[in-house]
Amino acid sequence: MGKTRGFTLIELMVTIAVLVIITMMAIPLFKNMMVAQNFSKSTQELILTLNQARSKAVLERRQVQVILQPNSTSTPSANTDNQLAWMPSGQSILKTNLTTSVYFNLTGGVCFLDGGTPQKCISANNDTNIEICNMATGSDKKSKIVSISRMGTIQQTAEGTC
Repeated sequence: MGKTRGFTLIELMVTIAVLVIITMMAIPLFKNMMVAQNFSKSTQELILTLNQARSKAVLERRQVQVILQPNSTSTPSANTDNQLAWMPSGQSILKTNLTTSVYFNLTGGVCFLDGGTPQKCISANNDTNIEICNMATGSDKKSKIVSISRMGTIQQTAEGTC
């Protein structure tokens, strides 16, 4: 008799079973990694949008509004000449007591509308904080705070829990 080459059916079944077990252990870790990545992406996109609005306000010497959508299921606003929109991605949500808009004046500073007619942009007296929460399932609900100074400097200041 000649030598047979290849795998037996038993060897193939054992190999497939081992691969299935390894895959089943890796799926939850991969899911957690994707949730964390979407959370970081939301924060970085917010900082990018705020920086873009501030730059646009200074370069074009006009007031620019950033519309903050509360979650990824809301209808996104379109970007125009005077406004930019931001919406969290994945399971992130906007958690803040702030209004849903941030305004940058022509000097790049943060301002708020006074509600009069015509509306005037009044410079902010304090730093503005925007908190983004990761609403993933489980007990690991993290948050990131993006701080905008009165002069318009934008930075991620702290991480915490929701």
